[in-house]
Amino acid sequence: MFKSLNRIRAAFAKASKRRRTMRELNDLPTEIKKDIGWPQAAQDDEIRLPF
Repeated sequence: MFKSLNRIRAAFAKASKRRRTMRELNDLPTEIKKDIGWPQAAQDDEIRLPF
């Protein structure tokens, strides 16, 4: 049971970190996003949680 809870907690942590990173990248100025190759319209490929 604890193993399952740890996996769920890890999935939430990973999704949270990814959302935070995406938000920070999307907040960058357009010129910088262009330099690093960030797409104009970020795709919504959010991590799907396994539950």
